[in-house]
Formats: sequence, C-alpha cells, structure tokens
Amino acid sequence: MNNFIKFAIVSDIHANKYALETFLQYLNEEFQANKILNLGDFLHIGPHPREVAKIIIADKRFINILGNNEMIVLGERKNEWPKGISTHRNWTINQLGEDLIEEIRKFPVSRTLKYNNKNILMLHSHFYDLPGRTIRDNLLLYQGKTIEEFIGDYPSDVDIVLLGHSHEQLYISWEGKKYINPGTLGVSKEPTISFCLMEMDSDKFNISFKKLNYDASRLKEDYIQKKVPERNFILNDFYPFL
Repeated sequence: MNNFIKFAIVSDIHANKYALETFLQYLNEEFQANKILNLGDFLHIGPHPREVAKIIIADKRFINILGNNEMIVLGERKNEWPKGISTHRNWTINQLGEDLIEEIRKFPVSRTLKYNNKNILMLHSHFYDLPGRTIRDNLLLYQGKTIEEFIGDYPSDVDIVLLGHSHEQLYISWEGKKYINPGTLGVSKEPTISFCLMEMDSDKFNISFKKLNYDASRLKEDYIQKKVPERNFILNDFYPFL
C-alpha cells in the first residue's frame, strides 16, 4: 500500500515574519503539507526572531534543524563568527528570551528521516565537524568544486539530501540521489519568497520550486521601531528594494 505524503521544504527564513506568513498562507490555501522541513537559519538578519521562533515551534508540521545563525545564538564555534556579529546576536537573544532559547537548543544540526523506504537527510549546509569546513562555508558547488567533490560531502546511504545556506534554489539528480535547495524564504534581493514542494509515495516522486511575491512594506519600519543593530547595513545588503 502506498503512503502518499506531501512535504514543504523551506530554509533561511532569517527572522522575517512577513515572508513566513505568506508561505504558510500559501500552504493553507494551495498545498496542504503533511510536514514542513525547515533547514535552519530562521534567526538573525530579520527583525522578528521571537515571532518566527514561536511559529515554527508551535506549528507541529515543522521539523526543524539548526543553521549557522542558530549556532551563533547558542554560543557555539565562536572562532568562526563573522566580525561584529556579537551586537546583533545579543539583541536576538534579548528578543527571544530564555524560554525560546531553551526550545531552540533542543534542535539538532541534522536529521535523517525515513518515508516510503527513502532516507531524507536534512542539513543546513554540510556536516560542521568535517575537517577544514566551518559554519561559514557555503556549499562546495558555490566554491567552484566539482560535482564529485560536492556529492562527497554527504553520506552515501541517503536518497535525498536537503540543503539551505546558499540562498539559491538547486536541484541535482546524480547516480540515483537527489540534492535539493529550496532557496531563501526571508532575504531575497526583491520582495519574494522561495521554497519547494515535494510529494512522494513508494513509486513516485515529484518536486516543484516556488517563488512568490510577499508584502514587505512594513519591514523597514520594523527594523527602525525595534532598533535592530546594524540595520542600515542589513537593509542595504539584504533588502535593496526597501
């Protein structure tokens, strides 16, 4: 008997509640996902860390892992933090409060799920304990490495590898395995969200990439009202359309 299941895959929400709300509205109206696979970096950059964290914790469809930004919030691998990140980190911690930080601390840095005899690996970018790799490294493909080197970053006993971090949508089918990056939900260079949808049973596999507009008209005002540290740099670098 086939067990049909519908996944929504999202990454790099980056504390943008307007982007997240648009994504969830789309799911409620157009695609009733059984599970939402969140590939990390849901904190930092945006002005809504507490609001976003509460949503992904309360909505039981979400399966969450940590990204490099959550590792920074939790105080891990300090020697790899970007220069000047501490002020923004401290603001994020104050916004979250100890209750949400303790919930986030329970999230793993990777998960392997099994559905319909398929092993699905969730990672933000790569395994951080690999020699020579740091939490700031992008995917090897974006470092000019070969497809063989890229694939070699991931275990051979998985069927589907889900990745974020690069903010670029990606689909590779290679030697019977699939590598998928849904893109960024929260920090596009234009007021759009990117994510992907995956449907599967024991016989079939379908994936579709989505890019939708969202209302970002209140985003800049939120940065100002919440006194987000480094907001001028963030707005110029991540939201040039504002």
